[in-house]
Amino acid sequence: MLLSFKSVQGQERIAEIKFEGLNHTKTSFLKQYLTSKVGEIYDSVQLKQDQQRLINLGTLAEVKAEIKRDKHDVTLLFSCVEMINLLPVLAFGQTSETFWFRAGLEHLNFTGRGDKIFAYYQYFDRHSVFLNYSTDRIGNSKWGLSASLIRWATIEPLKMAGSITKFNYTNYTGYASIVRFLSFRETVESGIGFFNEIFESRDVSKDKIPSIVQGDKLLSKLIFKSNHLNYNSFLVAGFYNQLNIEIIHSLDEVRNFAIVFNDLRYFKKIGKRLNWANRLRVGIATNDANPFAPFVLDSYLNIRGVGNRVDRGTGSVVLNTELRYTIFDIKKFAAQGVGFVDFGFWRKPNGNFGDFTKSENKYLFSGLGIRLIYKRAFDTMIRVDYGYNFDKNAGWIIGIGQFF
Repeated sequence: MLLSFKSVQGQERIAEIKFEGLNHTKTSFLKQYLTSKVGEIYDSVQLKQDQQRLINLGTLAEVKAEIKRDKHDVTLLFSCVEMINLLPVLAFGQTSETFWFRAGLEHLNFTGRGDKIFAYYQYFDRHSVFLNYSTDRIGNSKWGLSASLIRWATIEPLKMAGSITKFNYTNYTGYASIVRFLSFRETVESGIGFFNEIFESRDVSKDKIPSIVQGDKLLSKLIFKSNHLNYNSFLVAGFYNQLNIEIIHSLDEVRNFAIVFNDLRYFKKIGKRLNWANRLRVGIATNDANPFAPFVLDSYLNIRGVGNRVDRGTGSVVLNTELRYTIFDIKKFAAQGVGFVDFGFWRKPNGNFGDFTKSENKYLFSGLGIRLIYKRAFDTMIRVDYGYNFDKNAGWIIGIGQFF
């Protein structure tokens, strides 16, 4: 039923808010994110902001906002094109040392309220399974939740006594967290998990495995996010910051291990075709003499072309910058050419801050890449990069979605 409100001093009031083109997404979910409300005074700037908010949710491929006037009342009409939210998960990669493969399914809008289910199988030297459910909002509240079950199994090449020793690494994890929306842009997340880590040596006797990494552990985590990114299809502008504070407590011995890292991203659109993307990751952890330090140097995580799990450290600083050029952009598909530079340096386990200045702990790779983009699903693209450094080390990196 259309609600009618008389104008006050010539100002138009919002009589109704309507959505068109929705087949799965609930209008009650979308209205939570609007600043425009029925009965309030119409503001064209506010309407433009609401249009961008809806696009930023990642469930709608297109949103057009218009108004319909009836004397002193206005109806806000959002014409929407929904994303394809049920997607296959298919990714693979190849370095000089290993091949990995991932396959599964993800649903980015399971009940029409932006909740997500993510399940996949991965072969990365060994077999892993990952299952996650998360929701941005519980009902119409400012609370969300997330839960995961994981079996993670890989082969870890680690430097020990001047040589490379390989371990079978197996991790069983159950994790749950709750999210509080402080505003549309800011959230705080608190979580707790239980996991068991097992390292089995492939090359040496088990008594050489550091006992610190074995057994049952409790993970507590606090995450602060500030998301000021605005999306225009595959183009991004604005900044994003995420601060993670993690404490791992071993249940088999009285020992705590702390990890703190911050992820800052900045994006800028330059003209119609260029998108400048930057990521700065800074992390520090308890400085144990432990070859299983948490910050890993790897082509798929931070430095493209460097290789598979090249090194580990208890501190790291990594800067990734890339310039994305739109080659073509048609109705459902687009392509970008990318030029990038990845630079980072590490603190060795039980090292000191002077490690950051040593040349053997610094890594600089640059390269070129291409993105083949399907615009009807969020961050769905084939990514191919080739990274190279002046020591003539190089590697291809293939994946799904942007590198960051």
